[in-house]
Amino acid sequence: MSGGMKDSYAAADIRYLAAFQEETVPARLRLAAALQDSIWNPDHERLTVIDIGCGRGVTATVLAAANPGWDVHGLDLQPAHVAEAREIAEEAGLANLHFHEADIAAMDEATLARTLPEADLVILYGVWTWVPDIVRDGIVRFLASRLKPGGMLLIGYNSLPGFSDSIVLQKIMAQGMAASTGSDAARARAAVGVVKSLADAGARYLPSEKMLERLTGYSDGMSAYLAHEYGTGFWRPEFGADVRQAMVPARLDYVGSAVPAEVAPELNLRPEQRLALEGLPPGMDQDLMLDLFLLRRFRRDVFIKGKRPGGRGMLAHLPFALFLAPEKVDLSIQTIAGKAELPAAANAALIDALVAGPKTLGQLAALPACAGLSPADLGLMLSTTNTALPLWRAPGAGDAARAARTNRVLLSRLGGEAAASSSPLGFVVPALGGGHIISASDLGVACALQAGAPPEPAELARRLCRPGASEADLARVEQGAFALLERQYGTWKAMGAV
Repeated sequence: MSGGMKDSYAAADIRYLAAFQEETVPARLRLAAALQDSIWNPDHERLTVIDIGCGRGVTATVLAAANPGWDVHGLDLQPAHVAEAREIAEEAGLANLHFHEADIAAMDEATLARTLPEADLVILYGVWTWVPDIVRDGIVRFLASRLKPGGMLLIGYNSLPGFSDSIVLQKIMAQGMAASTGSDAARARAAVGVVKSLADAGARYLPSEKMLERLTGYSDGMSAYLAHEYGTGFWRPEFGADVRQAMVPARLDYVGSAVPAEVAPELNLRPEQRLALEGLPPGMDQDLMLDLFLLRRFRRDVFIKGKRPGGRGMLAHLPFALFLAPEKVDLSIQTIAGKAELPAAANAALIDALVAGPKTLGQLAALPACAGLSPADLGLMLSTTNTALPLWRAPGAGDAARAARTNRVLLSRLGGEAAASSSPLGFVVPALGGGHIISASDLGVACALQAGAPPEPAELARRLCRPGASEADLARVEQGAFALLERQYGTWKAMGAV
């Protein structure tokens, strides 16, 4: 495509981190919509997904690998990202995965219709905050043209008021990087040094000391990412209300957060704070007022084109599978008011039921020990604690081999980089309709298990370490494998993932 967007986007040549966004998994999104009483229930086996600003393509790759009947498209401005993502897709044998070098600001409706199908799900993660108005206009035009009626948008962006402390920081970082030379990481480190020197001199309007310490402690990989985060002159955190208004021309209705627990007043506000919100004059933006109290710098919002109520009625039918070993489960959520937890009898009954196999939220709510707990209560608690995850589809013939092949490719191509930057990769699990986040070292263990290695820590360590590895390295890998097997092996096996 033409280079208009690239000319207007100063950070367009910065390589993004290779990372998987777990919120994009469709079963999680369906649950989030249902908990907020909205229906999103597309054909599980025939879904079209478009990831705008797909970066290195990890999320799109995991979704396509888990769902062979889907049609998945990733769009990105950087040719290097697109070339690499296409190579990974080809090596993994994912014929249903397509990557496009696309300047969305330059695409009119006719071009969009020729280039891309209509989508059931559009992912816009980490794009909106970093681009100029011409690109935002192109995104809205895209959504109006290519998102199906009833389709969903997941948008992730740096938000206000949570990111207000970094508005000044970004200006200084952008100027510091522009005045420096060298690699992305070197320029970012130089800019951080400028910020620190100003802070040490007593500059009044800089972020907290804790945030500055985090910036100075970043590894090379994360320092390079700072160039993306702060290096563009178009970086603008947004109020949720302004994003909602921007989506009106695309006829999108706001549903709520993709992570409902992070905005639930009963989990995040003290009683007096809830009373203060309830006492505000009618007509004030409750979402904005809530954000004044939340520790939320990055919003993950869900929109639907033509929102329909009734999602809570679906909850009882949603199946969940145990994700953690029973002895590793902690069915509690730490809230600002203390710990939210279920009665001990309910905890035990839930775990016993899920150990026996997947259960719907309705079946779990019907357990005698869970009397008084609704499917919504259980869905929120199980998913937030990662005790159990919502299932999406029954894996078919060949799905396990396809998933294992993709996991191996992601590990071999991106594992070293992900380990260096501590960024999460994705472990493909067809039953989830996507996967879950995983460290590079744990993905190595998972791939060895998928390749037929026995679930024995010493043997896994021997296979994963290079010949001649020291006893200390072998012991470290063996210890990590032991912890992972204890936590995950039984549930992975039950899901058909290993």
